[in-house]
Amino acid sequence: MRKRIIALSTLLAMSMAVTGCSNVAATPENSTKSAATSEEATTESDVTDPNSPDYVIELDPQYNVPTDELLKSFPIEYQTPAATDLSKKIQNRMLNGFNRWNMGYDAWEHWGEVLYHDDSIYNVNGVKLTLPEYQQAMDVSLKTLDIQMGTFKNMILVDDWMAIQYDIVNIDRETGEEHPGTTMEFAKFGDYGELGAKVDEGWGGVKNESYDGTMYFQTEDEQKAQKEFMDELTNTKLKDTDNLEEKYPVVYPTTIDTKIGKEMKAAILNDFENWNQGYDAWDDWTDTFYTDDVAMNYLGEDISMDDYKDAMKDQIDNTQKVRINNILVSEDWAAIHYWTVTTNEDGTKDAANHMQFLHFVENGDNVQVDMCFAK
Repeated sequence: MRKRIIALSTLLAMSMAVTGCSNVAATPENSTKSAATSEEATTESDVTDPNSPDYVIELDPQYNVPTDELLKSFPIEYQTPAATDLSKKIQNRMLNGFNRWNMGYDAWEHWGEVLYHDDSIYNVNGVKLTLPEYQQAMDVSLKTLDIQMGTFKNMILVDDWMAIQYDIVNIDRETGEEHPGTTMEFAKFGDYGELGAKVDEGWGGVKNESYDGTMYFQTEDEQKAQKEFMDELTNTKLKDTDNLEEKYPVVYPTTIDTKIGKEMKAAILNDFENWNQGYDAWDDWTDTFYTDDVAMNYLGEDISMDDYKDAMKDQIDNTQKVRINNILVSEDWAAIHYWTVTTNEDGTKDAANHMQFLHFVENGDNVQVDMCFAK
């Protein structure tokens, strides 16, 4: 990442703006000082002019287009609210990111200075990368693929967390072959004041065939830590308790303070429990968890519930849901990110992460899923 250089005069100007101490009584002495230093003073145009040595990229107007304007170009199909000041900052920053997307690697890296900070972490398809490593991986990807944004389906904002789902088309730069797909991401943000909301740690995509290749970008120590993390997951022992909140604790808990939200979480935990009881138990449970006409999208394709059950039948009896990273709930939508462990025929175990966006409806005393997007 390019290092930002913010002149001392800029920092002082920001400090005075915050403290309200920018006005000093005019005396002959300080007037002389003011005249002597006027050439060094940093103006707002200096800070937002890319050619100025005092330029601060986060304050550049091209990275701060108003949300209302951006939503005209990137409407969110299943809109839920940005209810807090931080949520509004996150929403605006992500929409600005879509506005700057797909202009080549240099533009993506430049945008990264706005979205990330030097210590940001991004987990790519299950592999934990530092920001420079993530940039290297994206450099490789964008040299071979032209990635076009499609429909923006969800942006769920809760506390300092965001979960997004959107369609993409990967176009092979050499052959022109197109590969449509769906991307899901979860990210934890920090509020950095004048510099806005930035990602502290993010998770993009799920573990797939690119896992070993992505680890190439890690150092040997990081690869060792990655393996230790996966070993910890595969050795997970679930608590022997009927209290599903204790049995499936959420690693990154967020606020769920509505009646329907609490019912949605309870239904999700029951889905975990029934899955872990085996296919027959889960098959019976699906009549409760899903509506009769549920719209199911699995791995980016619309499929019937019967086809989804067939796909799950091949894996459910040797796979356990063992850890929940996130359950984000906004109105009647939930986004979940969780880990499973699969026991292979030879006794070895593999851990993998999964992401889902679930829309719930109330049905009598229960809530049910009538739309499910799963990866």
